[in-house]
Amino acid sequence: MTTDSNEAQDPRQDRTGPPQARSPRNGPTFAEPQPYVLDLSTEIVSMIPKATDERVTCRWISGHNYRCNWWGPQSTASYDNPAMAGLTVTTHRVRRSQWLHVIKTDKGLVIEPGPRAPR
Repeated sequence: MTTDSNEAQDPRQDRTGPPQARSPRNGPTFAEPQPYVLDLSTEIVSMIPKATDERVTCRWISGHNYRCNWWGPQSTASYDNPAMAGLTVTTHRVRRSQWLHVIKTDKGLVIEPGPRAPR
């Protein structure tokens, strides 16, 4: 296969090996490339237990580590007009937050508590 020098190519496409063997182009040259890991955030959110009024958000941090937050509505008892609804971002608060270590296996996701932050 030949390529035309005028043809635009995506510089992120490195076809020298499988995704696990490729190093990021923007990463430091002295660092070892991390193994290729799929972002499982969507699957984690669907599997994590939550209360009926809670919403869970999950973000991939690095490797097999994720940060999950359980959001719930704030009490309207202190409002001067409790019937007035606001945006979710202003009326919901994080009830719980947790680091998770998640690995995908043939049997499904293995979800374990992640490391605690140093105090």
